[in-house]
Amino acid sequence: MLRYLKHNGTNKPIHSAKEHIRYIEANREKHRNNPDLFNSKENVLDRRDFWKRIEDQPKNGVVLHKMVISLSEDEQKRLKIDMRELARDTMASFETKIGRRLDWIAAFHDDKGQPHIHVAFRGRDLDGKQVGIYPIHVKQLKQIAEQEKVRQAERNLTRAQFREYTKELEAERQQPRRYEQDRDYSDRSRSDPLGLQTSKVTLNFLEQMIKDGQRQIERVQRKAYYEAEREAEQERNKSKGRGMER
Repeated sequence: MLRYLKHNGTNKPIHSAKEHIRYIEANREKHRNNPDLFNSKENVLDRRDFWKRIEDQPKNGVVLHKMVISLSEDEQKRLKIDMRELARDTMASFETKIGRRLDWIAAFHDDKGQPHIHVAFRGRDLDGKQVGIYPIHVKQLKQIAEQEKVRQAERNLTRAQFREYTKELEAERQQPRRYEQDRDYSDRSRSDPLGLQTSKVTLNFLEQMIKDGQRQIERVQRKAYYEAEREAEQERNKSKGRGMER
């Protein structure tokens, strides 16, 4: 559901950071919306204001942190998730968690099959202190995004709809694959006639299903990220070509 990156490993990190902001704001044919920049309070922002703050911040450390929050289109529609609200809630909860005020902007790409939010925040917070994002923070961000998604779904759906949704999730987690179920029953009949290993087998099934679900989410996130990077590279090449023509 969430993928994190940062801008500090290139020869021109400030330029790359600015190009990334330009990219996430660009309106392309595949977007079913106009991806205006927004933050916690404003719905439409001028990227030049954010660029200026990037240019004025100290040059040491990470220039820009960036991440993508994505859902499947089916999940977004079914749970009635407002992606902008999800980004705002995630960032607000993360700021509370780490006790920092972050300078962030975001853009919603309503793409068919994979609606997602690009979030970018400066390497300095609003108090001028360096912002370091470590593996523990990435884990926290993923957990917070998932929690905020569920909270929003609970707010948006009727009680009956939300109960039905949670029941279906629980049923999916507890439903073992038919082949594995038959094979395990046969194995238990021979080696565990009293069924003492049942709970362990069920737990293994649940763990595997969770892992499968996580891998599917990661595949969607990787696809969105690589497409974004490819299009950003194409835009940079076009900019270079226009510069040479002049």
